[in-house]
Amino acid sequence: MGSFVLIQLLLVLVAVNDAIHIDTTGCGTIKMCMFRPKGCNPNLDCTIGITLQVIGQNQMKVQMVAATIIPPVQQQYVAVAFSHDKAMGNDSVSECVISNMGEFVGYEPEVYVSYNKGKSNDRVFLNDDEHDTLFSDLAGEVVDTRLVCEFTQQIMPQIDNKNGLVWNLNTPFYVMAATGSAQRDEVNAHELNRDFHSFPITSEETFNPITFGNNFDHPNGFTPKINTNRIEKRPMRPTEAPKASASLIPLISFVLSLIMIF
Repeated sequence: MGSFVLIQLLLVLVAVNDAIHIDTTGCGTIKMCMFRPKGCNPNLDCTIGITLQVIGQNQMKVQMVAATIIPPVQQQYVAVAFSHDKAMGNDSVSECVISNMGEFVGYEPEVYVSYNKGKSNDRVFLNDDEHDTLFSDLAGEVVDTRLVCEFTQQIMPQIDNKNGLVWNLNTPFYVMAATGSAQRDEVNAHELNRDFHSFPITSEETFNPITFGNNFDHPNGFTPKINTNRIEKRPMRPTEAPKASASLIPLISFVLSLIMIF
């Protein structure tokens, strides 16, 4: 019994240490933010929300939050879409899918790029090199009744544009945040009832990420490094157990020594 309690304590400490915090400081000045309902706290009670911020040369940090689906699903996504109009019909999507991998593994996040053609969504195939060039610093979790995800994305992708399906984001776009259930190779439709709390939110004005990143020298344009032009669905990556941060390694050793005593 003692060993079990110590293991549970260790898991709680890891979760607390790696918790994602969405900072609303600078919304409207150094970052673009949208939350529902108005005045909500994205770390407490927002049903859906997003922040976009330029944090370095050609690097945009994306943070998203959504209320979890009830009853729970094995895979839920929260996504940001970039569109040339408010209809949000033909647009580029960055989607974070969080999978419930069971009690001993926890929640596993993955980020994809996809394209909305009309009302259907198709995931764009990226090989590992392309994926790791476009996205970095992925983290995701489910806390209480909230799904939270963050990652960094290139504004001007330095990969093959897949026949125009991977977009250069250095131009004004309307932005939409949406959530819903997902499957292994694709996301399902978002809520269509406008009165429902998880109905997507859309910006009233266009937004250009570079506007909030004038302190950084960005590439002059789209510079593809890989020429594949393959367009197909990208399979789920092999899952791995969550890794503890380096600061917790001494604590883990201490707890394990206590387990041996018990």
